[in-house]
Amino acid sequence: MRNLLRNIEQLIAGNFARSTVMTLLTLYIIRETSVSNFGVYSTVLAFSSITTAFVNFGLDTYLIREASRNLKTFFPLLKGITKARFLLFVLSEVILYLTLTLLEYPKAVVVLTLIFAFDPLLSFFLDSLYSLRYIEERTRIVPLAEFGRRALLFGLVLLVANGDLMEIVLSYPVADTVVLAAVLGVCAGRLRELKAVSEGEEPGLWNLLRKNLPFSLQTLTGLFFWNVDVMMVSKLLGAMETGFYNVGATIFKAIYFLPQSFGSVLLPKLSKAYHDGNLWGVRNLLLESAKTLLLIAIGIVVYSQTSLPYYIPLLFGDKYSPAMKLIGPMSLIVLFYFPAFLGQNLLVAINREKKAVNSLVIANATNFVLNLVFIKMYGILGAVYGTVLSQAVFFITTAYYLRDVISWMSPLGDIWKDLTIGSAAWVATGLVVSWLNGVTRPYLADNLYLLTLFLLYRELIKGERFNLHGYSIP
Repeated sequence: MRNLLRNIEQLIAGNFARSTVMTLLTLYIIRETSVSNFGVYSTVLAFSSITTAFVNFGLDTYLIREASRNLKTFFPLLKGITKARFLLFVLSEVILYLTLTLLEYPKAVVVLTLIFAFDPLLSFFLDSLYSLRYIEERTRIVPLAEFGRRALLFGLVLLVANGDLMEIVLSYPVADTVVLAAVLGVCAGRLRELKAVSEGEEPGLWNLLRKNLPFSLQTLTGLFFWNVDVMMVSKLLGAMETGFYNVGATIFKAIYFLPQSFGSVLLPKLSKAYHDGNLWGVRNLLLESAKTLLLIAIGIVVYSQTSLPYYIPLLFGDKYSPAMKLIGPMSLIVLFYFPAFLGQNLLVAINREKKAVNSLVIANATNFVLNLVFIKMYGILGAVYGTVLSQAVFFITTAYYLRDVISWMSPLGDIWKDLTIGSAAWVATGLVVSWLNGVTRPYLADNLYLLTLFLLYRELIKGERFNLHGYSIP
């Protein structure tokens, strides 16, 4: 279905713009603050993931899955989810305060973290409204709102904060509130329509949280996975090394929107297809999505080996040159994360959310142990090695829990041929760029990567293959 690919492209384009703004914001903060202060800022963001996990609690995933099967349940579910978010936010603030106090973090870190925790609360209110747009395949407002939210944030930080960490942190909830009010105004009419035709009662708070426990564990373990590195580097190596590590992590966090954009569009379709007994009707959609994400991931890895490290001093200043050595090995994360994220969405869609949790728990435990061992052995690079290996475990366990689905979807057809051709194209581009880097400036040679991306998109990413018919459950 061409419309699905168009929705994915809208989200990717909008989220790319949003990520670009956030990268520029981070760049500004890095250049305007000392390495140590950026380490404090990185620590605040890492600990705020506790609030992100609690306020999320998997509620939006549950909302999308259930409402995509019967849209008339959306409004009562939304009411219950909104109330649950307030309760979970209060709980997360208490946990944050106790955790940071017990770990004896400075008072400034505690105060900044508690203030910054309002960002996840307001962000997930927005996500609840976005869920309706994903289900109805009317996604245009989502990237516009997200870009506007981060552009407003950047403007506030640039014009008001003047490099002060407190002002920077306060700018987050201010920008969120403005955009939330605007999106609510746009969606108000449709919400009234759904209220008038709603079916079912508003779920009780405790019953809702109980049903969402597997989703919440999936969210909690997923967020912990991404932030444990920063927390452990901060505790074991100090603020300076944390700043170096987070420069590298910031670059790759900026591209995580790619699989998330696919997941936002695919989850409601997969959930409805499974509920209707026709999951294999979206076979081509899954295969083309997996192939596309893998082709992009391979390109990112090759680019990171040849060119990306050169831009660290240019973008962040010479003081961050030690972060250059992290980029190459850190890029390997995307090879495992991109397809694993798609697999996680499929597990949720087919009511295997407990299996999704299991794969994340195993990967988290691996990540924690490997970080603890490798950081002591290899310093800051140890955190990279531990995360790459644990991401491989994440991918392997996710594929294991989908082994029957993968078997039923075989043969995989043109996906292997296209991946082989695409991989060869990226490797050839990398070799040519490596040679050109010795005779010209990297930013000139890098244009070859853009050309390769354009040609692969034109020749190997076939929009007509994103269809929803032709297969039934065996």
